[in-house]
Amino acid sequence: MWRWASLLAAIVASAAFTAFQQARAEADAGHFAILCSATASAPIVRIEGTRELLGDVFLTCVNTQSSAVPPGSVLEVDLTLALNVAIANQTSPGRGGEVSDAVLVVNENHCVGPVQSGEPGSCETLNPALPSPMLGRLSSRARRTLRWERIQLPVPGAPIGRGHDVADCQGPAAHPDSCRPSASTLRLTNLRADASRLGASGGLSGVAVPIEATLTLRSPTASVSLIDSSLPVAEAAPGLTAEAVAFGSDRICSHGEAVAEVMIAEGFAAAFKIEGQPSLHPGDPGWAEAYYPFGDAVSGPESGLGGTRVHLVLSGIPEGVSVFAPSRIACDRSGGGALELGLVSDPSPGGTGGRATPPQSGERLLLPTSESDVVAVYEVSRADPLVREACRIPLRFSRVTRDADQFTGGSVELFARLAPYRSAAMESGPSHGIRFVNARFNPRPRFQFASCGTTLFFPFVTNRDNFDTAIVIANTSSDPLGTRHQSAQCSLKYFDSDTGTEPGPISQQSGEIPAGGQLAFTISGGSTAHGLAPLTDIQGYLVVECGFQFATGFAFVTEQINGTAVLAQGYLAQTAGSVEDSGAEATSP
Repeated sequence: MWRWASLLAAIVASAAFTAFQQARAEADAGHFAILCSATASAPIVRIEGTRELLGDVFLTCVNTQSSAVPPGSVLEVDLTLALNVAIANQTSPGRGGEVSDAVLVVNENHCVGPVQSGEPGSCETLNPALPSPMLGRLSSRARRTLRWERIQLPVPGAPIGRGHDVADCQGPAAHPDSCRPSASTLRLTNLRADASRLGASGGLSGVAVPIEATLTLRSPTASVSLIDSSLPVAEAAPGLTAEAVAFGSDRICSHGEAVAEVMIAEGFAAAFKIEGQPSLHPGDPGWAEAYYPFGDAVSGPESGLGGTRVHLVLSGIPEGVSVFAPSRIACDRSGGGALELGLVSDPSPGGTGGRATPPQSGERLLLPTSESDVVAVYEVSRADPLVREACRIPLRFSRVTRDADQFTGGSVELFARLAPYRSAAMESGPSHGIRFVNARFNPRPRFQFASCGTTLFFPFVTNRDNFDTAIVIANTSSDPLGTRHQSAQCSLKYFDSDTGTEPGPISQQSGEIPAGGQLAFTISGGSTAHGLAPLTDIQGYLVVECGFQFATGFAFVTEQINGTAVLAQGYLAQTAGSVEDSGAEATSP
């Protein structure tokens, strides 16, 4: 019971003291006129970000009134901050829908547990000369304004009044620690903004776009002036760049696999951030993702406190190819960085959820998200905020099957973005944990894979009316020029020109033709060795698709009477779709 009585007495005493302070401030208002000047740090933030941490805003206040200041003078002021973009601070339903996690600190008083505007806190109870940090209230209209009301600002230079009645704190009679500093400070920290709203005007030009704050300071009881009330609090610029290149793309033809490399880099130092932790220390958010004064904050990617993630999408993956990526990457540290990435298992489409791979080597198969797309999500587990870092991510492409169907190759496009992200299709969904949007300027480099095959066109073949056609197909990937050996089957499609209806091809498939080998047969006789059955009454053209490069073809048409050739004509097949070993094309933004 005595505990409740003590608590009630403390509350009554606190309320009485606050009322006393206000009455004394009103009585003493004629003794001072406060002049404040504003400054701010303006860090570079990610223009893709929806909850970017801005620089702290500092107000330094002095008393310009020459008359004596009564001991213990405290001035009550109201402060408003407005941004040119939406404010993205979290609000706490348990404290009221407008109470945010943006914090005001008076005279650098780092007291644990910030309070709401006008609400006494533990610091006021322990030392009324040092008010508790205060949580700002977020305007529900347009979400561009924060306000702090009834701030108890110690009057600069006022005597503290600890048993001393000092009229002139600067005079010879001044006692050490008997007067407040000649300047009082207000600091606004953990300010967060939706920088992505600036994306339409920045990014492609390479010029950072400013985020600006406008301050208003008022007092109901005294003269308060503020200079430099408009100032930049951040510069928004792209946080990610990407390049891509393929090496030895012809190896997917000869060895069944090829290697590509994705290079990701920070747009500026500290664009990649490690997992943050919930904090109750006002004014010290650090460069990680996290200062969250609400005690129910939970770390991890779903809370928005996880490390920065990079969401990679590879589009245009050729059919029959699997993609493998490393589970853990210790990036190049030659430039002094410390960047490490972990592949996230089972992420959501927006890059949330799942967990980064624990420290281990090896690689993992990237599961396709569509017919020709695969996705890899990496989370930053270690980074240096003072160095602009980059990382090379090797990718291995492996052919699943090597049959008569040609590997068509083609252009693979890389789409790289910061995650967790929200796409246009997700705009109406929950935003919990979302920190980025799809930027219009995201890089889309490409790299090229050569086709692993040759298409041969024979314009006239026949075995009708005493005619027959001999076909020879040579696999010339074995030569003295150092060409990589390849072996595969060939698919034959006969298009009969005399069917009278829309013709469907007559299809056959050969056995495997090794490097340096040949497929030789006649239409009428077929080839038992290569699994080709004889055909009758064919006249038209033939298309042969071989699963190896550098195939050549020859046709020999003969007319035979009583077993004797009386007419003969030969020609070389036309080659269509044969890809020379020209390497890979790499592009970068």
